[in-house]
Amino acid sequence: MTGKAELPQGEVEPVIRQPGLKFLEAAVYIMGGLLVLMLVGLIGGIVWKVTHRTETPPVETKLLNLGLATGIQIQAMEFDGDRVALNTGQEIIVIDIRKNSVISRISITAK
Repeated sequence: MTGKAELPQGEVEPVIRQPGLKFLEAAVYIMGGLLVLMLVGLIGGIVWKVTHRTETPPVETKLLNLGLATGIQIQAMEFDGDRVALNTGQEIIVIDIRKNSVISRISITAK
């Protein structure tokens, strides 16, 4: 004895389907299909990006004339965010890098 209800020889035990099993099976198939579609979409997006690249124009270099006298050298430089402070020994020049303009000049030498 195995503890199970024994059936006569040759008879097959009837299959009892659980009520929520069809829903779960459908959900698995739908999620698998969505996963495949998303993978195809991802690969298609990567291929499209690679084949439709746009050339970025080169950045134009702008020169900023500080108006320094000949022979004056910059002794120190300090960066803070998008601003630079240059020390020439005679004055401190503060420059905004983004706007490419001189914000202020501070004279160091006493008059």
